[in-house]
Amino acid sequence: MILFIAIYLIALFCYFFTRVSDNKMHRAVNKYIMATMYLVLAIITFFRKYEFVSYQSLYMVALLFAYFGDVFLVFDFSRGGDFFLAGNICFTVYDQIVMVDHGLSFRDFWWVFLVVALILGTFIYLCSKYPEKIKMGKMRRPMTWYLSTILTHGIMGLALVVLLPGTKFVMMGIGSFLFMISDMILTAYRFVFNNNKWLIRANSLTYFVGLLLIVLAMV
Repeated sequence: MILFIAIYLIALFCYFFTRVSDNKMHRAVNKYIMATMYLVLAIITFFRKYEFVSYQSLYMVALLFAYFGDVFLVFDFSRGGDFFLAGNICFTVYDQIVMVDHGLSFRDFWWVFLVVALILGTFIYLCSKYPEKIKMGKMRRPMTWYLSTILTHGIMGLALVVLLPGTKFVMMGIGSFLFMISDMILTAYRFVFNNNKWLIRANSLTYFVGLLLIVLAMV
């Protein structure tokens, strides 16, 4: 496992450079190596530790959607976003099932949806007030819908950290929160601060570290 993590982090370090290069093929290969690594580890762990007919299968479905999101995002932003949106929904439902399975109820995590509504409302307000700075155009509506799913996924991950004890849930929750942060950074990169290399590297760092933590939580 130490060797796996070391290779993964070396690939991530390389991605800091291929991600901002003009060679899309190098970027794609580098990204696909990391995506394949986290997916293969998840598949091996799943079949070794969990029953196929269980709610844990939803975790694997969410990771599969994330993987295909990685595959398509390099060449097609909208199609990749569709896969990530589906993955966010699966992760969110899975997190809720986990909390209920451990004796919690909606009364314990209702505040997640309030936080999401406040952040999303602020985002919509800023887009309306500063359209010349937040250049979304026709992407405003689909991005609003997508951000609602990633915010719910990320804040629900934060709820896991707060409400459930144990390293597994802390790793899973922090991973989900980093996943959310990465998409917030990517949104800022694409629609506000385009061509900022350090911003897109921060997106890569938070996303791939977040996915690594999510998978290691299974292990």
